[in-house]
Amino acid sequence: MTEVNVVVVFYSRYGDTEQLALAAGVGAIQAHANIRVRRMKDLADAETIAGDPLWSENLERMDRDYIAPRDIDVSWADVMLVASCPHSLRETEQYVEALLATPGRDDRLLIVPLADTPPDRLAAVREQAKSAVETARKRKS
Repeated sequence: MTEVNVVVVFYSRYGDTEQLALAAGVGAIQAHANIRVRRMKDLADAETIAGDPLWSENLERMDRDYIAPRDIDVSWADVMLVASCPHSLRETEQYVEALLATPGRDDRLLIVPLADTPPDRLAAVREQAKSAVETARKRKS
């Protein structure tokens, strides 16, 4: 079986999108892919974040649990699964735009935005991740 590397990149303030990202990671693992999970940094200033206790609390935890995506993650990955919170698409848009504008970027990277589709959004995202891994595997073969 052809090896496929998946980086799951997400932005989450309160943990909901984090759940989507983790479900995508599980789907990629179920499809026998190697995974890395990365959280995009906040663009908001510290004062804004501190003004929202729930955001601040979740940020503290997520900063312990995740690192930001790095260039080496993108070079390593065959697939990038991207999850963004509905509260702020700016972080995700800025990251993906910068990634796409990178000179010499390898066009083999399959970038898949994850759909937050109710009612069983976590199962849907797992299936989306599995499908992305299989697409990447076929492209590599």
